[in-house]
Amino acid sequence: MTTADPRGENRPDLQIKIGGPAGFGIKAAGQTLARSFVHAGLNTFDLTEYPSLIKGGHNAYQVRVSPEPEVLCHVMPVDILVALDHETAERHVSELVEGGALIYDPDKTDVEGLIDPEHVCAVPVPLDTIVKEAGGVAIMRNVAALGAVAGLAKFPLHYLTDSLEAQFAKKAPEIAEKNVAVATKGYEFGSKTECAFPFRLSPVEDAPPRLLVDGNEAIGSGALAAGIGVYCAYPMTPASSLLSFMAARDREHGVVVKHTEDEIAAMNMVVGAAFGGARAMCATSGGGFSLMVEAFGLAGVSESAVVVGLLTRAGPATGLPTWTEQSDLRFALHAAQGEFPRVVVAPGDRTQAFELTWKAFNLADQLQTPVVILGDTYLSDNRASIPVWDLEAVTVERGKLVTEGDMVEHPDTLGEDGLYLRYKVTDDGVSVRALPGVTGACQVVNSYEHDEYGYGAQGEVAATRIAQHEKRMRKLDLASSLVPPPVEWGSEDPDVSVLCFGTTVQPLRQAMAWLARDGAKVRAMQVVTLWPFPADAVSAFIGGAKKTMVIEGNYAGQLEGLIREVCLLGVDHRLHRYDGRPFSPEQVHESLKEVL
Repeated sequence: MTTADPRGENRPDLQIKIGGPAGFGIKAAGQTLARSFVHAGLNTFDLTEYPSLIKGGHNAYQVRVSPEPEVLCHVMPVDILVALDHETAERHVSELVEGGALIYDPDKTDVEGLIDPEHVCAVPVPLDTIVKEAGGVAIMRNVAALGAVAGLAKFPLHYLTDSLEAQFAKKAPEIAEKNVAVATKGYEFGSKTECAFPFRLSPVEDAPPRLLVDGNEAIGSGALAAGIGVYCAYPMTPASSLLSFMAARDREHGVVVKHTEDEIAAMNMVVGAAFGGARAMCATSGGGFSLMVEAFGLAGVSESAVVVGLLTRAGPATGLPTWTEQSDLRFALHAAQGEFPRVVVAPGDRTQAFELTWKAFNLADQLQTPVVILGDTYLSDNRASIPVWDLEAVTVERGKLVTEGDMVEHPDTLGEDGLYLRYKVTDDGVSVRALPGVTGACQVVNSYEHDEYGYGAQGEVAATRIAQHEKRMRKLDLASSLVPPPVEWGSEDPDVSVLCFGTTVQPLRQAMAWLARDGAKVRAMQVVTLWPFPADAVSAFIGGAKKTMVIEGNYAGQLEGLIREVCLLGVDHRLHRYDGRPFSPEQVHESLKEVL
């Protein structure tokens, strides 16, 4: 049995899936293959699925590769399935398309009855034997499989061997040599298969340079471009790799990277670092952010310029630690007791993750309030090839910040007694911030409500409370003029208009491309800034639509509820997913077809 494929007969792309038991370097092997494709001028998007186990369980990695200038997301149909064990063949063989291929070790897997030779190409490759003859170790069997994939698709071998040599360049020379020998032998088996595999992969000449990054690498790069000074975190999937990324670059970029004892410490440390003048950030998942909440409120009342990465997975409690979901939107909007302004932005892809991160640091400084980058596992864990960062577009805006000198040079910041008013009531809600060490900038910063000097005792006076509370909340009006607006794609005269946030935009855009090919007219709006909510833009989008739909990765319809709350408008249709898996473009495609 083969799976249906909405990509069409003349599609230029291939989807390759590798599966097997944990511990066999499946993700590392797949990313080696992805690097070789990108070096050949092709574009890729990968997806990793693995259980939350220390050891054991079934792992799967898939990479979509195409000569097209942009690969928007993964797809479900598989063109080449690499089964490193029998379980993989049983689980995933039904995903193969007509004419697809199953690469397997005949000494490990019996495909009798699993495939129909008239529809699926069986490619036996003695993986263990190849590794043994090359003098390698068992884990290298995945490299033999990579060679077989390249041979089957007639993809030039040297791109793969170059990728392997680069990967093992810092190890003993014989390690790279053995891996190259194993890949070469696997290539021979793949290229001499007797079945008529119809799909080919060819290099793209003069292709523009591309980066191959996951979302956490994009966020980390954006933070470094912004001039981050302090990064604090406690490891929690899917944010853990961001800590590793920053720690590997701390000396090069002059960043203090602290692996804290818990998330409470991480949040408190970045508040302190911001007080000292550093651009400061922490990141975690929903469970860690739960621990950060009280200190997140401290950032709000102390008007601290901090950036918080909330990279979500399915909850509640431990939930599905290695899977994805968009169910922490309301949590990000309302976390911490009381009311205070915050900005929440949600990148849809890796380029946006880079851009929104450096912009988040500017917003935090300009508004002197926390900024949340709301991501998810689909963004954090999976790599895509993208254009090189536009570093010339990066700006550093520190806002109302005095870093040196004497406060007498800023008389409008002083009270009648000549003392510095850290929390002076202003029309835009933002006071001048002076760093410790500036002459005359004596200030009190604490977790209490306070007066303009920062003294907590006076904060309990009703008039003072009202003045300070309203001052802080006025920042939302300023924020509305500074934050990134929604992004729109698609038909100018749509039959259905779709709203989404975060990474759901990727499969949505792919589904829209398939529908446009068939003449269907769809327009999409990605709500990039979720707070302050872009009520006017969303209202106009819905008001001009024939039919409306919201797509989001949660059960309750949190974005739809926000639209009803802020815009006083409903939508006609909705699509939710909450099984820990990202939306597939096929799922979105079918739902939109039904609505149309």
